[in-house]
Amino acid sequence: MKEKVLIVEDQSIEALNLERMLRKAGYEVCGMAKSVEQASGIISKQKPDLVLLDIFLKGTLTGIDLGHKLKDDNISFIYLSANSNQATLDAAKETRPDGFLVKPVREKDVIIMLEIDRYKREHSPGFIMDPKVKVGIQVEDGNAKRSEAKDGDSMGDEKYDGHIGRNAGPKEG
Repeated sequence: MKEKVLIVEDQSIEALNLERMLRKAGYEVCGMAKSVEQASGIISKQKPDLVLLDIFLKGTLTGIDLGHKLKDDNISFIYLSANSNQATLDAAKETRPDGFLVKPVREKDVIIMLEIDRYKREHSPGFIMDPKVKVGIQVEDGNAKRSEAKDGDSMGDEKYDGHIGRNAGPKEG
């Protein structure tokens, strides 16, 4: 199964270059957006596995603003920025991104970063390849217990929504 990647980049040449790199490496590019507003619409429809996210975009909202939402929604994201000053890095770190690449990016660096992110997600509790079944590991008093849930089922404090590799977040009350 190909991983779906959304590119959020306001510079067309850079976005097209990233798209070429990703397709060549076997990733599915599920969309390209130039603003947080465009990206939000694509995210709700396409449910990407990963977002490559420029920090400074067209419009009033930044990639940092979208990064907070992506983290809340348990969607992996990697920042791309030509600006790596301390203030930008500090703001980016607060969102706990899955990576940060300084532009201009090299193809090898992008692909390695995506592979490391995929490996991390595959080897974290709750990752599965089948979108219908979620497997989780819970540790209590040093003992590990395996659990499974299908779409809509509850698992501990979370409800599974069928999104591959990520938890759905807290159950709705």
